[in-house]
Amino acid sequence: MNRSIFMIFLLPLLFLGCKKEEGTMAPSVEVSEDEIVLTHSAGKAEFAVRWAFTEWELETADGFLSDFTFRQGGSLTHASTTRIQFTYAENTTGEERTQELTIRDRTTGAEQQITVVQSSKPPVTLVVNPALKYQHITGFGGMLNPAIWLGGNQLTEEDITVLYGEGGLGFKMLRMMIYADPAQWDRDLAIAKKAQSLGARIFGSPWTPPAHMKSSKQQAGGNGGYLLPEFYQDYVDHLNAFVDYMADNGVTIEAVSIQNEPDWDPEYDACVWTPEQILAFMKDYAQGIKVKVIAAEAVNFKKEFTDPVLNDAVAVQHLDIVGTHLYGGGLGDYPLARQHGKEIWMTEHLHNTNSSNDWSWDQALMVGEEIYGCMDANFNAYIYWYLKRYYSMLGDGDQGTTVGQLLPRSTITAHYAQYATGRQRIGIDRIAGNNDFLLTAYEGEHDFTLVLQNSAETHLGGLQFALPVDVSRVEAIESTAETTMVDKHVALSADKKSVVINVGAKSIISIKLLK
Repeated sequence: MNRSIFMIFLLPLLFLGCKKEEGTMAPSVEVSEDEIVLTHSAGKAEFAVRWAFTEWELETADGFLSDFTFRQGGSLTHASTTRIQFTYAENTTGEERTQELTIRDRTTGAEQQITVVQSSKPPVTLVVNPALKYQHITGFGGMLNPAIWLGGNQLTEEDITVLYGEGGLGFKMLRMMIYADPAQWDRDLAIAKKAQSLGARIFGSPWTPPAHMKSSKQQAGGNGGYLLPEFYQDYVDHLNAFVDYMADNGVTIEAVSIQNEPDWDPEYDACVWTPEQILAFMKDYAQGIKVKVIAAEAVNFKKEFTDPVLNDAVAVQHLDIVGTHLYGGGLGDYPLARQHGKEIWMTEHLHNTNSSNDWSWDQALMVGEEIYGCMDANFNAYIYWYLKRYYSMLGDGDQGTTVGQLLPRSTITAHYAQYATGRQRIGIDRIAGNNDFLLTAYEGEHDFTLVLQNSAETHLGGLQFALPVDVSRVEAIESTAETTMVDKHVALSADKKSVVINVGAKSIISIKLLK
């Protein structure tokens, strides 16, 4: 084969003619080369078709070549050469690609092939740096749909197995509501029990104390009702009673929150707290709670609800986990919490537009962007809202979903759940100026893992990751709008200290590197 590199140039068309001598020349078509090699960048190239006493045509499928100056030519009465120029697009895929051209003699039917080969774009090299150590990742999960609020979209034990079971999504965290009425506590017991049997870590959040403990004497909100100080100890007893009830029935509650969204007073079950009330309760009573204590689960990450606790020498000893929601924003690092060794859990958020678009791949990528943001801000856990809803992990039959159907948001979350849980986030280079490419790295006892999301509508191309140690094996999975967690090719270098992977448009990829 004649391999040539073509750069950008423009040459005039050359028609080298000769007069036909009757009976001495047969029809013929010949191309100047059978292979053309191009650089990865966009440009123009050309080749020649030599023909005699015949007509020809060029055929090719759609691809990275375009704007051919001629797609047919020749003549039955003379011979000549036609130079065909064409344009080629930049190769951003990270892999060599080819396109076939066929020149067909319209008189004889004979065909000649030209293979156009475009080299891959040189990979961008990013360094994995385990010397930079960040937070330990506790896990991912969602909210157990509370039986007292919902009708047809209750979680089943089969649903829980899909989400938390072996070979499932890798979820490890389950949040459940602590009902104000202890007589209702049995209603979610079976689902919690099943989740725990599959390895779920369970914690509880109260929407309101019992009505008699509140200033409004109402379980519902919308009236400014707050927990009366004289009932602080009774409230501790109420939370402990929930922990004991679950333990007596085979469910271990790892932690309890003192209040869901203390800064929000809706008409459904609610109770408002001021930062001063939270400090007083945490300082003088929270030590009596039998399990880990979470505060403050504000609507968004309002530090004024937890700063006083963290800055108080007594209260800070009674706080184990800083909890927050992300409605209306607030995502960001919390150095004060990390300074005191407190885990930070995102315990509730959802995205929805009340349409079938809520279970689209684009909306799922938005969830991925938020999870990435939480990881980058040193959060230890990410817990979504209802696990079974059209805007969540499993379909509930609403907005065109099928009951029990795994939705795209479950796929995005599973990439993190399977490849980040139980590991420590470590340093890795970023691509400067590219806000569509989100990348985090983690270190486990026996592996390094990477989670890559490209939200852009174009390929990112090849990426090379420089590794701190030799790795014995590499594996990866990729998800797109069309595919779910399929094997993805990763090239491991001969010295086993770097890998190269091609990153497609609107995709998420997880890589595991075995030490």
